[in-house]
Amino acid sequence: MTKPKATFRRAVTISLSLGLLYCSYELGIIRSELSNHRLELPEVNYISRHFKSNLNDSDWVPAEFPLRESPTRPFSKQAPDDVDKDVDKGVELGDTHLSTDLPNAASHKALSPACHDLPGAEDVVVVVKTGATEAFARVPEHLLTLSRCIPNLMIFSDLEQDIGDFHIYDALSEVSDEYKNNNEDFEFYHTLQKYHAEHRDVSVLSSDKGWNLDKWKNIPMLHAAYQRYPDAQWFVFIDADSYIGWINLLQLLRRLDSTKPLYFGAIYVYGETAFAQGGTGYGVSKAAVKRFEKIRDAEHIAAWEHETSTICCGDVMLSIALHDAGVNVSGAWPLLQPEPPSMLDWSDQVWCRPAVSWHHVHAFEVEALWHFEQAWINQTKTSERVGHRICFSLPPSRLIACTVTDPSFFSKAGQIPYLYKDAFEYFVQPHISDTRSDWNNLSRDRTFTEPTEDHPKEGNDWDWLSDEEKQSMWDGWSDLQKKSVESAEDCYAACEVDEGCMQYLFRPGSCSHNWAIRLGHATEPDSDTTSGWMLDRLEQFKQAQANCDPSWALD
Repeated sequence: MTKPKATFRRAVTISLSLGLLYCSYELGIIRSELSNHRLELPEVNYISRHFKSNLNDSDWVPAEFPLRESPTRPFSKQAPDDVDKDVDKGVELGDTHLSTDLPNAASHKALSPACHDLPGAEDVVVVVKTGATEAFARVPEHLLTLSRCIPNLMIFSDLEQDIGDFHIYDALSEVSDEYKNNNEDFEFYHTLQKYHAEHRDVSVLSSDKGWNLDKWKNIPMLHAAYQRYPDAQWFVFIDADSYIGWINLLQLLRRLDSTKPLYFGAIYVYGETAFAQGGTGYGVSKAAVKRFEKIRDAEHIAAWEHETSTICCGDVMLSIALHDAGVNVSGAWPLLQPEPPSMLDWSDQVWCRPAVSWHHVHAFEVEALWHFEQAWINQTKTSERVGHRICFSLPPSRLIACTVTDPSFFSKAGQIPYLYKDAFEYFVQPHISDTRSDWNNLSRDRTFTEPTEDHPKEGNDWDWLSDEEKQSMWDGWSDLQKKSVESAEDCYAACEVDEGCMQYLFRPGSCSHNWAIRLGHATEPDSDTTSGWMLDRLEQFKQAQANCDPSWALD
């Protein structure tokens, strides 16, 4: 009969062997991945300094040990209560000690997103504008993505509230009582405050009325952001349905001089006022903000509020205010884009330019753009790294511990910008083909369609023509072009003879061509909508643009 002590020793020996076997297995994987210069880290989270609970804590540093399987909530500096105490202390296994010391603050960078702590980030304030009726639909995705990259982030709305631990500022809090109490735009503002105080759902309220309030936000936001971050060198503003390419923005700003009064964006014109369109994003240098602050007195505030009450848009009003301060707008298109990747015209105008912003993006597109950017940073820094990072997964607590052998590894992140051509390869190229059914690729440069009384809208300039103009246009088409409305094959044939045609869209009775590549979107099944792309011409275009010389120039 085997003695109890011998049985116990054998059990310990077996357990120890299994533990060492597991460690050898983990180390083997790490060695293999390091040899290929690719070590995929699990997605982790960290507390960003712009969360409300830490706004005034000057001594706060990022959490030292984020949990591996909780990607959505910020962490405290102390280990969670549910972490296995034995693992936290280190587990004694005979003569073997499996160290579970957690990474210190210096190695926290290895656990943060690739976009975290990039050079120049501390000098930039990013301001996001939203409205209370859409805040819970649009803001959370930014908190899960961009807030993990941007150290100085402020979100403004028409209602002060918190989303989780993140504070949303009321952009209208300092508008004078003269307008708050007497202007009809603010009737909706007071309704919002009442609903919120009564814990009612503000998202059910009319967003059209929210649009009227929106124009009052831009000027107060600039002042509030400067008050909060007076030492910042740049103030960048986007809407909640926009996305900022963080590494490219930092590289753009690095090439500009914040001591000069600069105000840049995609230029639109309202009446006689040129302005930077808010949805594409715009940037204001510290020198420009200081000029604005210098003239921001009671007289100017009263004049700006009066003009705001008569005008359409807040981004127009900001341009007027900055012009009053002697600051004029500079053009930054196509660096800043009014479209998402699916709607952009991919042409030589954008191909070799850095992509700094996108507009009209949905939550799923924000996430996709963010993950693309993290992958880009990781990919482009790998070839330059000097040191290595070695990470161990420690069950059952699922903590992650990393060792960094050379801090210079991190100084090389975010140095290589991605161009529109890089975004094209990721977001567009895999999804286009010779033909694709139940897909609208948004071709619109030329439309062949026979005017009839019941003809559906085309969604382009053709809709705005008079009946006589439509008939005259139809009469001027060739026989091949007229036949293009009969089938997808005929539509393709008309595109093929036009050397500039890059894609086509067929719907019964209609054929549209485009001279740049567009991706578009799916349609309802069996919609009898067919899209096609001229892939040979696309390859010729790409070869012609192979030697890119990226331009950051402003107009």
